[in-house]
Amino acid sequence: MSHRNDKVWNYTTSGIPDDLFIRGEVPMTKQEARVITLSRLRLTEDMTVWDIGAGTGSISIEMALQCKRGKVYAIERNPEGIELITKNMEKFQVYNIEVIEGSAPEVLDKLPVPDRIMIGGAGEQLEEILDYSDKVLKVNGLIVTNCITIETVYDTLNWLEKHEYEDIDVVCVSVARAKKVGKRHMFQGLNPIYVISGRKGYAYNLS
Repeated sequence: MSHRNDKVWNYTTSGIPDDLFIRGEVPMTKQEARVITLSRLRLTEDMTVWDIGAGTGSISIEMALQCKRGKVYAIERNPEGIELITKNMEKFQVYNIEVIEGSAPEVLDKLPVPDRIMIGGAGEQLEEILDYSDKVLKVNGLIVTNCITIETVYDTLNWLEKHEYEDIDVVCVSVARAKKVGKRHMFQGLNPIYVISGRKGYAYNLS
């Protein structure tokens, strides 16, 4: 039986350092962006959450640690991503994640109704994924997307407004980390990421 101190991450706070995850060539949401993403998801212990485009599983792992009595469904189409998610689940001893291999929205129809939907990667299917998500998401449920292109920000924001989502929030996460250069330190910027969130309200549901 494993003890708490045997775990890789023994803290209740989010923001697991990037270098603790097993990584490959699959892009990973960086630590600081992950913290803000998780804050926008507003999770509770018993929630059911979808992580579409889960990548290495870094957000899935952090969500599963918070949703201890709930379940996270990590949807990923890249075989390397599937392998990384599985390895990270084992490393962090997180077992309330079910990995779903395939492309969204095709593989979503048999999943339980979600309280939260995280979209980390949608490819060219963003609108289809959002449309499907809207059909199944609970009222008052949240959709959170992480975007790296201006076009994705524009499309997501337009979609949320068109579908009368409430509490729409957009934040640009631009982080610079100090890096040691000789005996001194210099800041090195990371690629900015946009975190967009919206709540499915009663008004749209009743219309």
